[in-house]
Amino acid sequence: MQVTETNTNLPTTSELEHKDVAEQAIISVPQYRRDLFPKNIVLSAKDLSEFCELLTEANERAKQFQIENTNVENFKSAEDLKERIDELMPIQHSYTALSGDHIEGIGIPKTDERLFPEELTTFFASNAVYAKNAVNQSPANTVDAFLDFQKPTLKIDLLTLPSNPTENKSVINVSGRSEDWVISTTNRIQGFLNKKQAFRPVIHGSGTYDYFIFLAFLPAVVWLFYRKGTGISAWLENQTVFFNVFLAIYVLLLSLLAARFLFQYFRWLFPPMEYYKTSRIGAYIHRSVAGLIGSAFLLSAGYDFTKTAIAWLAAP
Repeated sequence: MQVTETNTNLPTTSELEHKDVAEQAIISVPQYRRDLFPKNIVLSAKDLSEFCELLTEANERAKQFQIENTNVENFKSAEDLKERIDELMPIQHSYTALSGDHIEGIGIPKTDERLFPEELTTFFASNAVYAKNAVNQSPANTVDAFLDFQKPTLKIDLLTLPSNPTENKSVINVSGRSEDWVISTTNRIQGFLNKKQAFRPVIHGSGTYDYFIFLAFLPAVVWLFYRKGTGISAWLENQTVFFNVFLAIYVLLLSLLAARFLFQYFRWLFPPMEYYKTSRIGAYIHRSVAGLIGSAFLLSAGYDFTKTAIAWLAAP
C-alpha cells in the first residue's frame, strides 16, 4: 500500500450560506492508496450493476467518515451537513457503447433496460468525480474504477511488437485518509473480481508470441511441408538457385505474417476483459469451432509425429 502526505478537505458548504471550508485550517494527513488491475474478468450487465452496488456501499462508509471529520459548527445543523455530503458524494458512472455512444449518469446504472448497450468498450464509476467538478476538491476517501472492454484489434500493426503484452487500461484506484476504509474496500472489490475470473490462455502475456512462433507455428509449417511437400520439392528441383532462395525468403515472410494474424485472432477471441449483456452463446460457439479445428490439427500432427518416432525407433 502506498502512503503519502496530502491535504484533503472537501468543501461541504454553500458559498452563499456558509463559510468556505477551504478557509478553515487544513491539516496534513496520510493518504493511503491501493491499485487493482483487473485481468481475465468476464462481466455481464447484471454484474456491472452489482459492482456499482458494491461501490455504493463503500461510498456510504466514505460519507460517514467525511461527516465525522467535518466541523459541524460551520453548518446550520448536523442534518444540513449530511445533506451537503450526500449532495457532493454520489456514485457517478459513464460508459461507452461499441457504436460510440457515451452515456453518463448518477447512481447504479439500469442495466436491465432494453436501451442498455449489448456491447461496451469502456465503463467508469467514481465517488469523486461529482465533487471534483462541483467544488474542485475530492472527498477524503475515494474509489475510481475504469474497466476497458475493448477487444484486441485484428489489424496487423507492423510498428507494434507482437511480443508486447496485450494492452488493457482497466484499473481500480482506492485511496483515502482512512486506512481501514481503503483496505476493506479493496478486499471487497478484489473478492468480487475473483468470483468473475475466467480462464484465459497465456496469449496476453509478454513474450508469448515468441513461444508461439518457435514452439507451435514453425513446427506446424514443417509438418505441413512434410505431409504435402512432395510435389513442391520435385517442382523446386527444376528451378534456379536464385529463384528458390527468393521464394524461400518470400514464403518465410508470408508465413510469419500469417502467424501474426493467427496470434492476433486468438487474442481477439479470448480478450483480457469481456462484457456481455445477457448471453454468451455466440462467443461459446465461435470458440468451440476454433477449438475443434485446432484440436483436429494437433491430433493429426501428433499422430504423424508418433508414427514417425515409432518407425525411427524400430529401425535397425
